[in-house]
Amino acid sequence: MPSRHVVLCLALCLSVATAQADEKTLRLFNWADYFAEDTLKAFTAETGIQVVYDQMDSSEVLEAKLMAGHSGYDLVFPGDTVAERLMRAGSLQALDKSKIVALADIEPGVQTLHEQYPRAKDATVPYTWGTIGLTYNAAMIEKLLPGAPVNSLDMLFKPELAARFADCGISLIDSPDEVLAVVLHYLGREPRSGKAEDLQAATELLLKLRPYIRKFQSQPVTDLVNGDLCLALGYSGDVIQAQRTAAAAGKSADFQYRVPREGTTIWMDTMAIPVDAIHPEYAYAFINFVMRPANMAAISNFTGYPTSNAKARPLVQAQLRDNPDIYLQPATYKRLIAGKDIPQKDMRARMRAWTQFKTAR
Repeated sequence: MPSRHVVLCLALCLSVATAQADEKTLRLFNWADYFAEDTLKAFTAETGIQVVYDQMDSSEVLEAKLMAGHSGYDLVFPGDTVAERLMRAGSLQALDKSKIVALADIEPGVQTLHEQYPRAKDATVPYTWGTIGLTYNAAMIEKLLPGAPVNSLDMLFKPELAARFADCGISLIDSPDEVLAVVLHYLGREPRSGKAEDLQAATELLLKLRPYIRKFQSQPVTDLVNGDLCLALGYSGDVIQAQRTAAAAGKSADFQYRVPREGTTIWMDTMAIPVDAIHPEYAYAFINFVMRPANMAAISNFTGYPTSNAKARPLVQAQLRDNPDIYLQPATYKRLIAGKDIPQKDMRARMRAWTQFKTAR
């Protein structure tokens, strides 16, 4: 027979667990500043559901928390390939799509790409997305090379052209998988390959560029605005942030972004429900709330990234909506490369190739 202390402890634990289960609170895990300023307050005002918003600083942290289980989150925002791995590991639950009201409103091009994720497509709803491409200071580039091929990766991947921009500053996104995918596709090879001959070809091209690369970074906005860079391979949202930052500082720099004509990768952040979520019904309520056109447009206007709801597009600021390299035309989607859950062996080979390039002098 258990002791009186054990019985009291069990009763207390049961009471705490019950209180947590009954608590009308949605616990979500997302990047910082990845909602509009009033998204969460408006959701609570409408539904009475309080929101605990934990901010992640890396996809690795999200992945580790969910892989370990009992994360305590009801809704998370993994990137596309992270969601693939989490679903493979059994950390996400398949969605009941009958509970999601706006799936038919997802941008057709985004939906087609989302279908290319064999596991995650059943467990995620596209949230925000973008491409990897060329952000540049138009005046500086034109001065150094009039008529430069700004819509082509030649501007960066041909050493004789990259050399022209070395003095004004070139940066690459510090993401080996994305850069290698773009380089391999440019070379006519499988973007997510781990084959030695493919990676050797990619490394040889990159090593020719290495003397002209000033920085490896995921956020080049400050350096672009300060004039320390004139060309960056990175996220499509960088140009909007650079334009806004320059305007706020009273600077007149003309920053532009292009989706390379040769093709490039798409990244897609998604909404997903952990397999052990305490309140999945609140997660569904939040998904339906943010998927409304007005709410999606507010998120796009605040973050500078396109959102997945096609009906939101007319409500988005012209700066984003009318930029065909941000809010894409149907034909442009055909040039985009979806992510892939790469086997560990291939990922290690790609990391070795990236390290060889990055550390070269």
